Amino acid sequence: MRRVIETTVGDRAPDAYRQETASAAVSALPAAEPACFSKRFSEEWVFRSTLWNSLRAWSAARRSKWLRVPQVLKLDARELRIDFEYLSGWDQVRAVIRDRTFKGLSGSELHRMFWTIGAALEELHRHTRRIHGDFDFDNVLVKPGADRAAFVDFTPPVYAHFREYNQADPYRDLATFLLGVCAKYPPHLIHLALRPRVRQLGRAFLEGYFRHARTAYDGRRLERAMARLLNETYLGESFAGRYLRRSRLFRIDDLAPGA
Repeated sequence: MRRVIETTVGDRAPDAYRQETASAAVSALPAAEPACFSKRFSEEWVFRSTLWNSLRAWSAARRSKWLRVPQVLKLDARELRIDFEYLSGWDQVRAVIRDRTFKGLSGSELHRMFWTIGAALEELHRHTRRIHGDFDFDNVLVKPGADRAAFVDFTPPVYAHFREYNQADPYRDLATFLLGVCAKYPPHLIHLALRPRVRQLGRAFLEGYFRHARTAYDGRRLERAMARLLNETYLGESFAGRYLRRSRLFRIDDLAPGA
């Protein structure tokens, strides 16, 4: 089976890039051709930035216990296209969190799933010394019973106004994910964000991330990262951002690991 999904994205160009190095990195991968997810880019810098970010993250996943990243299978520099491994049977976190029954998963299964996402994110940060940069719940894939969480779409987000966006504060990734899980709902689904279990899953995520050092958690840094996202990105223009900033959706006092 070959599944091809093409997306076109674009933004501003960063610095130097060496195509021959990237080609060598990809050519060293196994020659198998499984099902793939194909992504096309409108600008060369976005293509090469995505390639480097993806290869770096995939390398980190090979050294990680909780992280999985789709493998780069093939690239075409002329067409600005990258073919990624297709992860069959994996769902976006969005599909789980917005389901009224959480896809029928038990409390313990959900806790483990979100704890694993946090643990995987910590491994990505530690092994790459980079952040994801667009750690939205659409870019995190989960699968019931899996012992890892999969991260996808390492393309610079449209609101990346600086070239080193993925070298920013790691709390940016934490804040992005928590805003998605706890607050990024359209008006007709906003009541789902108020379910007590949603808050528990946010805490499980932070517990996984700070599993080795709970005392390293800094609530003020998380609050500042959330404020920046709401002021600098589309999240602040959303229904939740405009009308519910002072509500429980944006409180983090009950999300601290071990709270």
